[in-house]
Order: sequence, then C-alpha cells, then structure tokens
Amino acid sequence: MKWCSVLFRMIANMKLDVALISIYLGILVFYCINPYTINPAEFILYKKYLLPIGVVVWLLASFRLHFLIMTSTPVDWILMNNIIQKPKKIIANQITILFTCFFILQILIAGVVASAIVVNYSAGWDLFKFLFRLYWICFVLPFIWAWIIGLFISMIDAYYSHKKSMLLLSVFLLWIMTLFSLEYSPFQVFIENRFPYIDPLFSLTFLKENVWIQLVYVVCSIMICIVFMKMKRTAFGLAISVMLIISVTFTIYHTQTKFQLDDILLANDYKLYQHIKYKTHHNKSMTSNWRITGIEVEPESRYPIKVELTLDKKAPFVRFSMNEQFEIDHIKSGGKNLSFNQQGSIVEVETSGVHSMIIYYKHTFGSSFYPLTSNIVLLPFEANWYPQSTHSNIYTIDSSGTFHTNVETKKCKHIKVIEGKEKYSWHGDHLDCLSIIRGPYKQMEIENTKLIVYEPFLTKTKNYRELKNQLVSIRSELCELFTNLKNTDYCMNEIKTVVIIPKSLSTTNLLLYDSTVTNGSYTFYVDPFLDVNDKSVTAYVQELAAFLIPYRLFENEQISIFVGQYLMEKLRIPSSGSLKTIVGKSSISLESWNHYMKLAMEEKEKVLIQMAKEMERTD
Repeated sequence: MKWCSVLFRMIANMKLDVALISIYLGILVFYCINPYTINPAEFILYKKYLLPIGVVVWLLASFRLHFLIMTSTPVDWILMNNIIQKPKKIIANQITILFTCFFILQILIAGVVASAIVVNYSAGWDLFKFLFRLYWICFVLPFIWAWIIGLFISMIDAYYSHKKSMLLLSVFLLWIMTLFSLEYSPFQVFIENRFPYIDPLFSLTFLKENVWIQLVYVVCSIMICIVFMKMKRTAFGLAISVMLIISVTFTIYHTQTKFQLDDILLANDYKLYQHIKYKTHHNKSMTSNWRITGIEVEPESRYPIKVELTLDKKAPFVRFSMNEQFEIDHIKSGGKNLSFNQQGSIVEVETSGVHSMIIYYKHTFGSSFYPLTSNIVLLPFEANWYPQSTHSNIYTIDSSGTFHTNVETKKCKHIKVIEGKEKYSWHGDHLDCLSIIRGPYKQMEIENTKLIVYEPFLTKTKNYRELKNQLVSIRSELCELFTNLKNTDYCMNEIKTVVIIPKSLSTTNLLLYDSTVTNGSYTFYVDPFLDVNDKSVTAYVQELAAFLIPYRLFENEQISIFVGQYLMEKLRIPSSGSLKTIVGKSSISLESWNHYMKLAMEEKEKVLIQMAKEMERTD
C-alpha cells in the first residue's frame, strides 16, 4: 500500500489547493444550513452563486491532483527496468482511491446539510431523504462532472500535449460559463425573487430529468476528451468539440424550456382572471338525468381528460357545470360528434336521444391553481374538474382585485384520492368524489388517517399525530358547542384524509377559503414560503384549522374568526399570527374584536351560541 501513502503525501503538499477547497466547502455548508430560511429546500437558492464557483474549484483541484499522480509515477522507467509488469495499474489505483475519497466527502457534506436542516425544522427521516437527494442532484452531480473533466484534462497534459490540455481547459471553462449564463440569465447580484429557484411546483418535479441532463453533459465531456486524445490535428479536434458542445447545449436548453412551465401557467392564470372578471352570469339550472360512468386522466395525451357520461333517461339535452379553466374539444357518442355549447363553467350538450357520450378535454397545462402536466397534477374533487349536476363558482375576484379560488364544500358519500400515478382510469356505475394528485408529495398513514403532504413541509411523525389529535379536539369542541352540527357529516365521520399542499403564487398567501372539509376529508392550502423556522408546518396548520374549519361549516366571516380565537384559547393552540392577519383583512371592527377578546371563556361561548342561533333564524 506504499502508493496509497504516496498519494496522501501528494495531497498534503498541495496546501493552497486544500485551503481553497476547505474555504469553499465551509462557505457552502454555512449557507446550506442557514437557520434563517423560510423553506427547507431553500439551499438550492444559493446555486446561483456557489455552484459555478464550486464547479471551477473542483475542476482545477481534480486537474492538479491527477496531474501530480500521473507525472510522479515514471511508467516508462518502471517498464524499462521490468520492476512491475503493469505500472499503469498503480496510477489507476491511486485515481480510484482519490475518487473514493472525493465521493465519501460529498456523501458526508450532503449528510451534514440534510441533517442540519432536519434538526432546524424539527423534521424526520422522510425530509432527510428528500433533502439528501436534492443536494446530490443540485450540487454533487455537477461536482462529479467537474472532477471527471479535470481527470481527462490532466491525462491529456501528462501523456499527450500540454498545449492540447490548456486548449481543452479553456474550451470547458467557456462551456461552463455559457451553461451558467443560460441558466441564470439575466444575472442579478442579489436574489430579489425566490420564485425561480424554489418554485413550489416545478423545481422539485423535474429532478429526474435534471439527472439525465447532467449525465448527457458527462458523456459529452468524455467524448470531447477522446476527440482531443485521438485527433492529431488540434484544429480539427477543436472544431468537432465546439460543434458537439453547441449542438448538445442548445438541444438541452430547448428541452429544459419545456420544463419551465411557470410562464405558461401564469399566462393561463391571467387568461382565467380576465374570463372571470368579464364573464356573464347565467341562471340556467343544471340537469341531473346523467351520471359519470368512466374517467381517464393522462396529462401527456392529446386529450388529457376523458369523461364518459351515461344518461338515465333520454332527453333532448344535458346541462352540467365544470371548472372553466378546462375547455372541451369535442363530445362523441357512437362515433358521431355531438353539438355542444360551453359558456364559461356551463356546458350544454344536444344529446339527440343517445344513451351515453364521451367528453374529450382540450390539451392544457392547467393553471397554477390546478396544474395538469406530465410531472405535476393537482385535481382535487372540490375543483369541479369533471362535470357537476350543481352549479358553483370556483373562482372569485374580491373587492381588492385579488384572484383566488372559493370552492364550496361538496357533500360526498365516498372520496377517492389517487396519488402519484402517471395516468389513471376509472369505470363504474357512478362517480362520487375523485381527487388526483401527483408531484413532490409524500403519502403516509398515521393512526388510520391518510396524509398527503408537500415534500418541503415534511416533519416528524409525532407532529402529524399532534395535528390529527388537534383536529379531533377541534371537532369535539365544535360539535359540543353547536348542537346544530351534531348530525352533520363533519361530526359523524372520523378523520380519513388530510392533504397539505402549497397555494398558488397567483393569489394572496392567506384567505378564509384555504381549506375544505367534507366527509372526513380535510384539505389545507398553505403558503409555500411560509416561515415555519421555529416550528413544523403541522403547528401552523393547527392554527389555520381553528378558523378555516368553522368558516367552511358556517360560511360566515365573523363567527369563524370568533370561533377560531375561542378554540385557540380553549385548546391552547400557539399563534403564529395567522388569525391576527385574517382579522386585519376582515370587516370586523377593531372595537368589537377588542371587546370579544376581553370576554371570559364562558362569555365567549354564550356569544358564539347566540351568533349561531341568529344565523339559523336568518337562514
């Protein structure tokens, strides 16, 4: 193992290189484990600064180390004196040991970064796995690419030509600069907007594609190095390499633009906003002489959603309601197209006496509220993405001009939640409530309750148990306080499903409409840039539940806010300021709020019961 000790002596002699690497890694780890973050995945924000520097640092370090290894081992002299039969094996072993050390170092750094963030966010193993993988894809893979480039350049310098190696190094440095300029164009010194870097939907959904892209860069780099090794004419090798770099770079850049759907979704949001703002309201009643007997969802298909309707009795037409972000392409029955008219959320179809029909949706990426892409699908049942026999307004523009969803609570006998499937089909006698979710979500089961959680919101299992227990306590308090709720599905059903998903960035970060509750299924729409640094997201959701659930039960602003304050005091739910924010946005006067806050718990109960009775009389 003498060659191993020689290797480590060489590394020890490279004091400047080791110091540079140590300083860089210290800065990298310091920024990645920054405790003052608003999202556990926020360390990828610093790719803009740290990744280009890191790639250059590891490329030059790899070049220097490998060059020393190759030049310090006199292969020709060893062969001439017949000391060792395969002297190049010594070099290969040293290169392997060096790469193993580099690889272990990257594993340790990834482990430190992921562990520190997990501790900071009081999270567990699930978040650790997610962050470890994310760090590897965002940082380690580019560093490995730089390491391999450095190895090949040193090989060309040691065994072929110094001129060739310096030319190749210049080519690679220019290529790296081009790649980063395309990635971060236009470049700004300060990060003014987190959205392009911690996109709550797409940065985390195209990780697999990013791995393939980086593998393409590695293969392309190896091919360029081989070209430089084999071509005797440097100019000819340079021309081939430049052509290969240009073709690969712009092919991948064009491919990556397909992954960046932010602009498309925001454009769709604006189009939807304009439609809702200027739409005309209809008083047409929906028909109920039909039922859904089949449904297919395949986002990459020409028709991403197909719905089969079966008529219970013959009629000249059927009329149903659906989410206006989706447009119908055509409707068929028995191979023939049926005439239909879609005005906003209302669709009327001339049935011509047919027994069934299939509705084909136009291809769309959806909106940031309800995206429908190959890697991210968010189609909760309350979004009315399939035909409905009752009309409801999904989208609302409030008095301040804020565009948001205001889904009404639906009554469902049975709710089916499908998570993680690329395509889904269902056939049966009658579809009740169906939700389809795909993307950076984790599904788990806690005490017979299914949880589907956005990955950056992952936390410890005990925190999910606390959330469920708090939801049970809130239900018990509400059902005991308000007797008119006792026979409702809210009080009679156990908690079956809890879904925590990020809100659209096209709307405000907190509204009374950010939750739905029906038949034991709870959905919470949470601000993706929520500051949960001092506590888990589940603690934040506990406060949301205290006033969002009452709003869905009573559909009344004042009573929901008053009940929220009562529940937070009674159940000792810590405040993070959300209720205070909602009070500031509400129409409740400061005088009446301060008066209510000063009341004792018994007096608050009487006020709430009286408010509920007045609501019943009004209804």
